[in-house]
Amino acid sequence: MPYRDEFASGDSLWRLVESPSVTAFKGVIRYSLTEQDLTLPLCIEPPRGTDHLRHLIVIDGSTVPAQVHNGYPGAEAALLRLAVIVVNLEDLRNLPSVTIPRPSAIRDLEQCRTLDEVLPGRNVVREKVKNDSAQRFFRSQIYDLLNSSRLDDDHETMMETLSAITSARSNPRYHCPIEDCDAEISVGAGREQCPCDRDELIFETDRLRIHERFEDHGSSEQAYTAVQAVVEHLALVNILRYFERLERWNVFRTTAFIMDGPLAIFGMPAWLKTYIQDEIARLHSKCLQEGGPGILLFGVEKSGQFLEHLKALDWSEREGPGQRLAAGTALTPDLDYIHRYIALRPPGAKPWGDATYYGRKVLYKNQAGQHSVVMTPIVNPAGKDLTHVDDDAYPRLGEALDLMDNLSTYLYEDGFAPLVRAHAHAAIPLRMGTRILEDLFRED
Repeated sequence: MPYRDEFASGDSLWRLVESPSVTAFKGVIRYSLTEQDLTLPLCIEPPRGTDHLRHLIVIDGSTVPAQVHNGYPGAEAALLRLAVIVVNLEDLRNLPSVTIPRPSAIRDLEQCRTLDEVLPGRNVVREKVKNDSAQRFFRSQIYDLLNSSRLDDDHETMMETLSAITSARSNPRYHCPIEDCDAEISVGAGREQCPCDRDELIFETDRLRIHERFEDHGSSEQAYTAVQAVVEHLALVNILRYFERLERWNVFRTTAFIMDGPLAIFGMPAWLKTYIQDEIARLHSKCLQEGGPGILLFGVEKSGQFLEHLKALDWSEREGPGQRLAAGTALTPDLDYIHRYIALRPPGAKPWGDATYYGRKVLYKNQAGQHSVVMTPIVNPAGKDLTHVDDDAYPRLGEALDLMDNLSTYLYEDGFAPLVRAHAHAAIPLRMGTRILEDLFRED
């Protein structure tokens, strides 16, 4: 490791280039295929039309970790914010005719709800809790966040949503989250005493196992990100269940639900994926039984392997980037294609995304020539079969693609105006977030 402000001089580069290890490694890299070698995935043309849609509900979250000054070196905390915005599409249609609306035009047509929480990190404890530890504080804060958070007065708490969708889950045994406790426990509802003799509490949220990514010797950014993901996806299910409880089935016909990012949960709480998928599939089926078209839900990815692959597919050796695919092209890669060209896996390997994704990916070049990866939820047998790439595997995809066309924006590369607005509410400016934390932990 270099000293602070010490930079590499380049003296070692010639040895590195000639190293046998580097030479051997270069020999096993698989290089990209040429335009002639690569077969495009299936191109589908689902039914279009969004005139019946009245609202968008967009969900986004953010976290800003920062060091805080409380007298202990490296003390850290993070601000978490969840934003749920509702956009009135009917009012948007009445705006003066423009090809692509500006996000500022949408700003006056939206309502927003936000949830905020502070997540403690290393060297941050509660003064009034005897023998407190940073990890214990972190675990307690996750429980309090889910147990008390409601998007509105009539909604379930996040904890009630979590308990409802996982009620049929057998309760596996975990290594006790209490430091220096070797007991194997099953986590029950609410809060309960640890089976060991010490005066320690086990929280219902410990089964998410996010605390296993808490760091005493570095940043806990992975843990903060996991909390954010759980809150975002529980918020989605919470909203869907709210409309079901009120039996407002028409809302599902006239409303699009949009997630910033993939329909997936990664890391220690990834086991939630199955229960979120099953709950959305149940609600989708119930909407169909009530005579509606099912749930219009999609996630939008703005980066990653699949978007990079789409841009590579749209590259022409003769004309350059963005010139190979026609505007409005929707590609649906099956599992074999994904394993072969995007997420390299050998034949017979475990299916890509099986443990984390509850949606199917569509590579889309919109009418403005912008690229995006759109994900629709897995709600039926066709969606679960990753070799099946016809229209029925992607519920209400045509409406989602129409929205990607009609609400794109040139303000950002491959921009989508509803997400720009959601970011505006969810994002915490780094300097402002740091200042809030500094004020919160400043000693009197």
